Amino acid sequence: MYPDDEEFIQSPEPYLGEAVTTGGDVQQVSPLVIEVETTQGKHDVTITDSGLRPDVDDKVRVFGTLTDPRTIQSQYAFVVPSSGQWYAWSVSFLAGLWVLARLIAHWTVDVSRLRFQRRAEPLSIRRLLAARQSRGGDRDA
Repeated sequence: MYPDDEEFIQSPEPYLGEAVTTGGDVQQVSPLVIEVETTQGKHDVTITDSGLRPDVDDKVRVFGTLTDPRTIQSQYAFVVPSSGQWYAWSVSFLAGLWVLARLIAHWTVDVSRLRFQRRAEPLSIRRLLAARQSRGGDRDA
């Protein structure tokens, strides 16, 4: 396992000449400088030999050798597309809605015992609409 940002930024001496991995937002492109965020704050790290041509504010991930306390000689680096982040968030949001719907459909809360209890028959849209119509929910004036 390679050291993370917290390890090699706070005490870089043991990791000089060793492989590290990190990522951050591009602050400048020539030389390539990224801003790495740790619990101690934000730190600028210079990336050499990457061959990347990112724009300022792009996100970059890099694997390489720590040559100075704040310099990484890149062995492998790539720009993280911002669309990928929005795609991941969107898929995660939709998956969360699906899980919530399944939870509501198959489980109910037993307030007297403060616990979840499996429904005898899962809720369905068809059952909800049938119950609404039987109560006269769709009457025209």
